[in-house]
Amino acid sequence: MSSQPTTLGQYQIIREIARSNDIVYEAYDSLMNRRVAIKELAMPGGSTPQQQEDRVNRFKREAQAAGTLNHPNIMTVFSFAEDQGRTFMAMEYLDGGTLRAEIDSRGALGLERSVEISSAVLDGLEHSHSKGVVHRDIKPDNIQILSNGTVKITDFGIARLTFQPNLTMDGQVFGTPSYMSPEQVVGKDIDARSDIFSVGVVLYEMLAGQKPFTGDSVVSITYSIMNKDPVQPTNIPWAMWEVVRKALDKTPAMRYASAAEMKRALTEALRPTTPDPVAQPSLYNYGAPAPAYTPTPPPAPVQYPFDPYTGQPASGSQSAAPGYTQAPYAGGSGSMVPPPFPGQVYSNQPYGQMPQMPAPGPLPIYYPPPPRQPLLKADTVIFLKKLGVAVLIMGTLFLLLVVALQAAVDRLSASKLEEADRNIVPSSVAANESAPVEDRIRELQRYRDRLHSPDRIQATNRDLAALYNKLGEKTESEDDKKAEHYFQTGITLDPHNPANANRLAQLYSSKAGTETDAVNRAELWKHAGEQWKQAADESTEAGAKEKFKTQAAQMFYYFAYELKQIGNTDRRQEARSALYMAQENAETGSDLQRQIRELLADMS
Repeated sequence: MSSQPTTLGQYQIIREIARSNDIVYEAYDSLMNRRVAIKELAMPGGSTPQQQEDRVNRFKREAQAAGTLNHPNIMTVFSFAEDQGRTFMAMEYLDGGTLRAEIDSRGALGLERSVEISSAVLDGLEHSHSKGVVHRDIKPDNIQILSNGTVKITDFGIARLTFQPNLTMDGQVFGTPSYMSPEQVVGKDIDARSDIFSVGVVLYEMLAGQKPFTGDSVVSITYSIMNKDPVQPTNIPWAMWEVVRKALDKTPAMRYASAAEMKRALTEALRPTTPDPVAQPSLYNYGAPAPAYTPTPPPAPVQYPFDPYTGQPASGSQSAAPGYTQAPYAGGSGSMVPPPFPGQVYSNQPYGQMPQMPAPGPLPIYYPPPPRQPLLKADTVIFLKKLGVAVLIMGTLFLLLVVALQAAVDRLSASKLEEADRNIVPSSVAANESAPVEDRIRELQRYRDRLHSPDRIQATNRDLAALYNKLGEKTESEDDKKAEHYFQTGITLDPHNPANANRLAQLYSSKAGTETDAVNRAELWKHAGEQWKQAADESTEAGAKEKFKTQAAQMFYYFAYELKQIGNTDRRQEARSALYMAQENAETGSDLQRQIRELLADMS
């Protein structure tokens, strides 16, 4: 799929936009008269049928995940189809740029901008989660900001559809390390709260201008996610930090239960709060002089036609305010004095002086509560410790006894199998070297199928591997495909014999010397190098090991050189990896090592 198609289905291809795991084109839908984006499945070279099927299923799952969603903040998928052996999906064409580009260019985005983008993402996720779709890869690269300001969630390539079987096996991890939740890091089953965690990471990065969990490797980043709490930046207010902190909680149950709940919390955190009096010096002008004190005059006396407390006519012009009694002044005129409180004693004093208060009684003595009794007595604690040690010792002895019994049973079983195999002998044809090789292989396989002892089966496999090598040498000149199959069978039966790998490497090298197609010739050089490297790894003889390593280095060099001559830029990294492998196996200071360095420099 190295060439760009002109059409895919009803869509006319305009140009290639991006290429990573898949290929994205800009295209025109003549039927609907609109511009679309086409995402084509790119199958890596050398993939096995099982790997190809898995890639197609995941690509189809991505189309299903996004195709079931219809929301303004989620990229729309129009169709999924195959054409000319190519699998593709048609999507909404998005202009503008990613949130990653905005953060990289501006740094921290500010409080209101960060909440605006996060709220739009949470709206899209609330719709996605309601349809049973967990995104699993929320990050700035998958958040597109259009030219009109609309925020769109993109790339549902690893989304989890809760209503369908999971394509990910237990323990498999998919996602971007810096934005994964703790449960996603360890490969546990996840739900919508994992997306909430990722939104919290993105929100932190927008507010602070940097990621909350950093490190120089994937291991250090995931360790921080699992074990460290993010540091609160100085520019994030307390209310907003509480939202971020809850979204980034290590325990899913302690996070927000839904995207809508987190959006409500963001809205509340953005509202203005009561000003802090310490932070508002204008409310308290400490530097100005205090105003002059002006005493408040007592209330004017109320005139009554009669005394409301005695029911008698008032005498003269004297009157009393309700709740007050007459008290003589030193000068003879009356003044208003509040009635005494219970236990309060008044004397004749001028208005405004403090009344005489009764002397306070003695303060009560404080007695602390008695100390709490221990839950267990000291003798009970000592007994439990001794009991725990005894149980540990007895458990260890029991475990050792079980292991010893199992070893004895295994030895007895092996002895019985060995004794049973002694009565089984191969036919005379299997041991007859003058008999046809095919007949000897057939008889030896029948003999092996009747054996029980693993040691005898392994020894018989070694004999079968030697016979398959002979059969491969016999058919090599007539049918090299059959010979390759026989040599590979020999390696399968006896993988640790360097002679088997050496023989297959010689076959590949011989075929490469006569191959006219450059691409096929390069693949044969590569296979030969892999087999000679395996022979070097399995060899225990120093001279043979060095010989095999040199042969492997030569083959890897030929492979990289062929790719360079072809001009296949898609496999440049593969060619450089082969050259590094050749450099490791080539003899130090040799001409071959010099040639490898020169080719590496040329390809750089």
